Amino acid sequence: MAFLEFRGVSKVYPPGVRALEDVTFSIGRGEFVFVQGATGAGKTTLFRLITREERPTKGEVWFLGRRIDNLDPHFVPFLRQHLGVVFQDLEIVPDWTVYEHLIAPLSVLGINGREATKTVREMLKILGLERKSWFCARWLSGGEKQKLCIGRALIHRPRLVLADEPTGNLDEVSSKSVLQTLWDFAQREKATVMVATHSSALLGHFPSRVIFLERGRIKEDTKGT
Repeated sequence: MAFLEFRGVSKVYPPGVRALEDVTFSIGRGEFVFVQGATGAGKTTLFRLITREERPTKGEVWFLGRRIDNLDPHFVPFLRQHLGVVFQDLEIVPDWTVYEHLIAPLSVLGINGREATKTVREMLKILGLERKSWFCARWLSGGEKQKLCIGRALIHRPRLVLADEPTGNLDEVSSKSVLQTLWDFAQREKATVMVATHSSALLGHFPSRVIFLERGRIKEDTKGT
């Protein structure tokens, strides 16, 4: 049984804009996958179907052995507890500290006290931000802000991570560092990670699978070396 599967999925937006067309693929647990394609290729739509922010016009989406495109809305929050999402736009609160950004998702999940503090400290070490835990987010560099967003998405150890253009506004060194953080998490936690990107510059650094989208269709699906 596939960890994540798309079966003949199409998505059409009014007034007839085809974002995805007959997309079929399956991804196993622990895979690291780049979803590559130009702007408008359908990458973000694909992610939004997984998070249930959108529903397909046709086809089925399966996750953890359950069909999620027709999931009752009451169960969508439970679905999202298994997901970690890194958005293209940095969604940070400038005056919150690094620590506050990381502790907040745990509080929402009811994880508090010593357990939450221990988890945050572990994540700070993973991110290399131990010495900046009480820094306001606005004081961080662009790469550090993106790492903070990633840390917030990973803090609850999700089974599937979706990163939408996480290196779009970063230089090569910062981009590689951000992707390395995601790569290390996937290896350590046996989590599945999907990274949407329009660039191929950094793909060679990570021996990953690449699903290439063009105008809403899968043009190529290859394993890295």
